[in-house]
Amino acid sequence: MKFSTGLLAGTFIGGAYGLMTAKHSGQTARKQLKSQFDALTTDILAVNASLTKLRQAAKVLADEGSHNATATIQELQQLLNDFNFQTQPRIKRVKDASEKLQKDLDPDNTTNHTQN
Repeated sequence: MKFSTGLLAGTFIGGAYGLMTAKHSGQTARKQLKSQFDALTTDILAVNASLTKLRQAAKVLADEGSHNATATIQELQQLLNDFNFQTQPRIKRVKDASEKLQKDLDPDNTTNHTQN
């Protein structure tokens, strides 16, 4: 907002200075000033329209990004749940085998292998 206020003030001050120091007649200077003011107004309106489009595009991007993030998180959660479900039996088998191996290797285990 400060930039546009400064731009507008600068335009009026410059215009007034130009009128005071103009080498052309008042009518010619007014036509030139009106032409420049019209061009400036058109440019300001174009910048405002571009800013509005930019804001809208940023909002759309943010909305799509949050939607995509939510969908991605849900998909990852489902994949993790599937992985856990599929690996549970394998993990149990590995755990059982590990426990059996520990029992077989444990010297405190009083299994008498010499009697066989």
